[in-house]
Amino acid sequence: MAARRSGDTTCLTLEQTRRDVAFHLQPEQTMVDRYVPERLNGRRCAQWGHDSMKSAFGPSKTQSQIDRMTETQRSALKHSIVGLLILFSIAQYVKLGSSMGDEFPRKPIRVVVPFQPGGGSDTFARIVQKAINDYELMPQPLVVVNKPGGGTSIGSSYVKDARPDGYTALCLHEALMVAKSNGQSPNGPADYEVAAATGEFGVVLLVSEESPYDSLGDLMSAAQSSPETVKFGVNLNTPTHFTAIMLENTLPGARFRFVATGGGAHRLAGVMGGHLDVIILSVGEYVRFKQNGLKAIAYLGKERVASIPEVPTGEELGFPVYSGNLHYWWFPKGTDASVVSYFAEVLGKVMKTEYVTQRLQELQVLPRIIVGDELSQRIDDRMATFGTVKPEQRVELPDFERWTVAFVLVILGIVIVNRIRSQKSETDSESGTRLRYDFAFGALAMTIVYVLLMGLGFVSFVWATILYVVAAGLFLTRMDRKKWIPILQVALLMSFGLHYVFTQLFTIDLP
Repeated sequence: MAARRSGDTTCLTLEQTRRDVAFHLQPEQTMVDRYVPERLNGRRCAQWGHDSMKSAFGPSKTQSQIDRMTETQRSALKHSIVGLLILFSIAQYVKLGSSMGDEFPRKPIRVVVPFQPGGGSDTFARIVQKAINDYELMPQPLVVVNKPGGGTSIGSSYVKDARPDGYTALCLHEALMVAKSNGQSPNGPADYEVAAATGEFGVVLLVSEESPYDSLGDLMSAAQSSPETVKFGVNLNTPTHFTAIMLENTLPGARFRFVATGGGAHRLAGVMGGHLDVIILSVGEYVRFKQNGLKAIAYLGKERVASIPEVPTGEELGFPVYSGNLHYWWFPKGTDASVVSYFAEVLGKVMKTEYVTQRLQELQVLPRIIVGDELSQRIDDRMATFGTVKPEQRVELPDFERWTVAFVLVILGIVIVNRIRSQKSETDSESGTRLRYDFAFGALAMTIVYVLLMGLGFVSFVWATILYVVAAGLFLTRMDRKKWIPILQVALLMSFGLHYVFTQLFTIDLP
């Protein structure tokens, strides 16, 4: 009995030892045996103790191995998620944007007007917008977006760089041709798909009622006797600017002082406020605002207009200058031909509605629409005409592009100097400080180049962002090869992912 009790005590001691060891080494194995007999003989206890110690010290995986395996699995899961997001974003980017047949349009179409609200172009676009929406000429509404600035280049570039899916269009008159013909803008008719030209209108020369110029002859005499003193409000490199130059050419020695004012709304405010001497507006704009103290001194057409019969033509006064315009509807290059034709058909229906006919009559705009070969021929003719007029650069402006390039080169030079100095540093603290300056200047230089590439239209947002993130990542990690894959993942996710978020979720087109 004593021996048996001694065996039981030994067995229980082995059991306690096994539990203590297992608790400290492998907590997950402490419940291997849930039931331990209170009475075991020596042989069974020895065998059970051997098996128990084997379970504690045996060939099972250690905790460090399990942790390493878990970390590897987590890393693989992260890379898989990032990879799926990248593939989704790329798929959305490369997906065909054009909708075919009855499926188009599936969302609102945005029409960009590159002028401030209230001008002639904005008014015309909103008349078309109201007709389409009220008469339900499309299954989706038309939305007018104003993007003024840069002599219409901001708005035109915005549409040029938009996705050619038919959901972004540009409403702009012949300013697009003028800017291209004289080299002031890289954007021209060849960079777009034109749907139609609508709403032909004439223009008038306007001064304030308090102006000393009672006729076009008085105005031209002042421009001849005192060159560059008569302030002529124009939107530079647009038809208003070219019309003023053609007026100058009718009288030797006459020179205006051109003031860049922007669209018609700004020109109107300038002459009414006494900041400008003369401006050009459409007949409709004059009819709407003549009660605000405006005086028309000439109509720049071949015949007088019935709504303002008292206003003589420029030809009658001895200055044969003719200026008229239409509103052209442009889509990004590569937009499907069926989409362009569909929108042209919609515009044809718009011009026949009672509302548009009445409104255009009030504005003295002819409800005309030009499409097809006739439209192409008109664009070619107007481009040839504008090409013969070369405006002089009367105000010396700094070459911003060269100054920007010089600034970037200076920044890069500073970065290189700091890099050399940091390598020769005597202490780690000094080297760390210089490295922070190194990173700051390097990141600044790359950011400037990144913005310039997109701003000047050389690279689209997606590819510029990829280059920027990869270059910045390699620079900041000092070309650490272990970071190459994460940097590439971030670059792809940021470029394609942000493009999807902005263009699809927030309907914002990127460069």
